[in-house]
Amino acid sequence: MDSDLTQVVAAACEFLVGHQDPDGHWRDYELPPGRSESWITGCVGVTLDLAAGLASPDSNRTRAVDRAVAALRDSQRPSGWGYNRDVSCDADSTSWVVRLIATRDTEPTVSKGLFTNYLTSTGGVRTFPSPAVFGSWADEHDEVAAMAGLALLALGDKATADIIRLHTLSRHREHGRWLPFWWRSDAYVTAHNLNFLACSGGIPSSIAAAERERLSESVGPAGAGMAAGQESSFDTAQRLITAVRLRASGHVNLLRQALLAAQLPDGGWPASLGLLVPGQRNQATQIFADDRRLLSTAMSVLALVDVAMET
Repeated sequence: MDSDLTQVVAAACEFLVGHQDPDGHWRDYELPPGRSESWITGCVGVTLDLAAGLASPDSNRTRAVDRAVAALRDSQRPSGWGYNRDVSCDADSTSWVVRLIATRDTEPTVSKGLFTNYLTSTGGVRTFPSPAVFGSWADEHDEVAAMAGLALLALGDKATADIIRLHTLSRHREHGRWLPFWWRSDAYVTAHNLNFLACSGGIPSSIAAAERERLSESVGPAGAGMAAGQESSFDTAQRLITAVRLRASGHVNLLRQALLAAQLPDGGWPASLGLLVPGQRNQATQIFADDRRLLSTAMSVLALVDVAMET
């Protein structure tokens, strides 16, 4: 890992650690049910844990992750974890938390059965378990399938992860891409499905070729879209993860430079307006930004860690 990247990641980690709440959670987004709790805590915790392998030991960072894991263990419910403790559990929040806790478990303390109610007969994954109760929020969602697959791999359940993998491949064949539901752009769903495929057996050449073409269209000539401010830091980070997974070195360099240039003096990245909350039974959709900048910063760190691990 080059020294410039080390300093960037260290500053970002310091920003994240500094924004942990006293009870051990990280909270971001201001939605009608309040701020996100378990979801953001799991995501930031995973980020800090992965970053720790590339930077010098940091006791503050270690203590912050330990506090987060303890807080998440205390807030677990029979169905896992939710956006926060005032709403129902969901597969996405549960996946991020499981990935974090699994890094601390010498023996499994989280049941693989947590995901049973979210899995469909085709190998898809619902964000919420009951269509009758949650409407479209309980459809099969491509973003969430990738996260659940990564969580099951962390738990050592390759058999179930392989079922999700087959569904993931089928979805791409059916639509020519993966479809976003919870995000304004397709950057996140593409990045994390490619990550899941890479971790679960490899990215098929046909998908890699199609996604390289789509990446070129998204980034444009010499990064024109990014230069014009058309992409958020969150989306740039996702495109960078995609470029790394596809071994698209030219795009890796371009996106890396764009992401580094967007880092703010306090070590974080700007908030990104991109989280969608679709209507459960109508077409109304609200859009939100991570006003505390935690998710955009965490995703930027994950992308830069990916770059460092591949170079």
